[in-house]
Amino acid sequence: MSCVLAAAACAASKEDFKTYASSESGDINLDSSLSIADAVLLQKYILNETTLSSAAYANADMNSDGKVNIVDLALLKEKISGSETPTETTEATETETSSESDSENDAAELVYSDSAVVMKNANGDEIKTASNVVVDGTKATITKPSDEIKVSGKCSSGQLVIDVDKTTYADRKVTLVLNGLELSNENDSPIYVAAIGDEAVLSIKKGTENVISDGTDYTNADESQGAIYACDDLKIKGKGTLTVNGNANDGIVCKNDIKIWNGNIIVNAADDGIRGKDSVKIGDPDDTDFSNLNVTVKTTGGDGIKSTNEKEEGEGTVTINGGTININAFSDGIQAVSDLTVNGGDITVYTYQGSEYTASGSSSGNTGGFGGFGGFGGGGMQDGNSNKMPDDLSAKGLKSDGTINLNAGTFNIDSSDDSIHATGDIKIYGGKYKLGSADDAIHSDATLDVAKDTSVDYSEVEIYVYKCYEGLEAVTINQNSGIVNVISGDDGYNAAGGTDSSGNNSGNPWQQGGGMESSTGTMNLNGGIVIVQAANGDHDAFDSNGELNITGGYYCANGQDPLDCGDGYSINHTGGNVITMTSGNTNLSTTYAFVKDGKVVASFVSGQVGSFAYQDDSSVTAYSGCTITGGTNLSTLDETQLIYTDGTVSGGTEVTKTNGSSSGGPGGSGNRPGGGF
Repeated sequence: MSCVLAAAACAASKEDFKTYASSESGDINLDSSLSIADAVLLQKYILNETTLSSAAYANADMNSDGKVNIVDLALLKEKISGSETPTETTEATETETSSESDSENDAAELVYSDSAVVMKNANGDEIKTASNVVVDGTKATITKPSDEIKVSGKCSSGQLVIDVDKTTYADRKVTLVLNGLELSNENDSPIYVAAIGDEAVLSIKKGTENVISDGTDYTNADESQGAIYACDDLKIKGKGTLTVNGNANDGIVCKNDIKIWNGNIIVNAADDGIRGKDSVKIGDPDDTDFSNLNVTVKTTGGDGIKSTNEKEEGEGTVTINGGTININAFSDGIQAVSDLTVNGGDITVYTYQGSEYTASGSSSGNTGGFGGFGGFGGGGMQDGNSNKMPDDLSAKGLKSDGTINLNAGTFNIDSSDDSIHATGDIKIYGGKYKLGSADDAIHSDATLDVAKDTSVDYSEVEIYVYKCYEGLEAVTINQNSGIVNVISGDDGYNAAGGTDSSGNNSGNPWQQGGGMESSTGTMNLNGGIVIVQAANGDHDAFDSNGELNITGGYYCANGQDPLDCGDGYSINHTGGNVITMTSGNTNLSTTYAFVKDGKVVASFVSGQVGSFAYQDDSSVTAYSGCTITGGTNLSTLDETQLIYTDGTVSGGTEVTKTNGSSSGGPGGSGNRPGGGF
């Protein structure tokens, strides 16, 4: 019967469309009447088992939204059930097709229990068979594209599989609505996406709690492990809560692209938390409101969020567009083998034992470092009495083997290894950064840009490094604008050539000596407000292995050598204002201020005995021991670090202008080979 109807529908002409498009809605088989036969034909079309002519398609669009889908089928069934008393022909058709309709009905809902999976249709009626789902005990397999299947219930040995023929159903989706689902499986991945043409979508219903947990020892069909495991693209969205417990290995795994658009996502993993091979994208780039996006990751043996495809160009990326992200990782916080890009969001990262980690001795209590860490402190997941770093462990905050692009966002990173590290360039064009590290705060093996150019407003980039071995390190450093405040155990800014190298420096628990091989680097201080407090000892505030060029900006250079360049290179000053001092950072008790035309450009607290080494123009004056009235605090990341602007200065002493002629001026003890490593 249905084949004849389909053939009749396919044979309809354009004239048929003109006639029936204006006739009664729902007449799918174009016989000028409504019956269950129309519903059967529409159902077959939705299941891709037949086609519709233009006339039939127009009549099938029950809600006139330009699309024909399961919603139209439901509306048609309602219309048929409320129509006039059916004729004998209609009754006969109903009888003939009822069994076919029941057996091929879509499953619109799956309800799990420890004994079985119950399927329900769009009307909420229980059905035994469905054309889009196959049930075997507590395992349900979706075999055809489905706009929406609700999933609920509780099962301790269940599995939800998506396995759709990608040849037959290319570029089609399956959307699972998690509606209060607690699904566990000791022997397999509880949610497993074997194949899907477009993407598998997990939609978390608002107000629901959903928990997915795997066992501690098993191998899935892909010979791997993961509580949620996808061989094709995976998208997670919604306004409910999804908790994923990866007890064997990883939490959420995708071998292609993984997108987390919104929802409250909590991942606990024995190894990696969220791993996408080709890419991980957090936050829909078309959204402007990310208030419903929260991602929390805790790992006891791996990275927090990572992408791993290093073989294909353009793959292996991580992109964050917004949301609140909290990571407590045993290893790296966020890692990309290609580019790592952040366009917004509130990002908190804690790795290994945080900045309190030491290679020997205790970790000083590991109190969590900075405020507002969201309860992650207390030494992370390590025993506070054990400080042996596992071999070859990388515990960086943000890490990329390509370029790191930071365009906006708020960052709180407390890391045992570098807080921000890239093999390629690091471009910090916006955002606020509170960084603590037992190694470098920011390290690039290539070029580091702080702000895009000198025209950027100071407040667009703010960096506060409250603890580090070295502060900002790269082959080439372009300090263009922004507000930077660094408290360092060694050099504050270090421009050096080469890549990370091994060394033997007991002051650095990562034993990287000065961090990079001793070869040529270049430092360009072009603008911004930068305060560097280098520790007492043979440490520099601004250290370049090659040229050190000062063209603009306001700088506090507090170190044994405030400014230092490589042997045979020069400190070139064509602009900018620099206060230099050699006291180190052990006595930060004196207020300094740059004043221009009677207004404070920047005031800060630093060491004692400062000299005005470089001056941009005669209208700028520097004062020490002064009092600041009014103005605006530019330092928003720590209430103890006050950097004021626009106020007025009173009292104090004008800082002596040396222009590089005294021991407190540029170069300090001279231009040392290797930049003082």
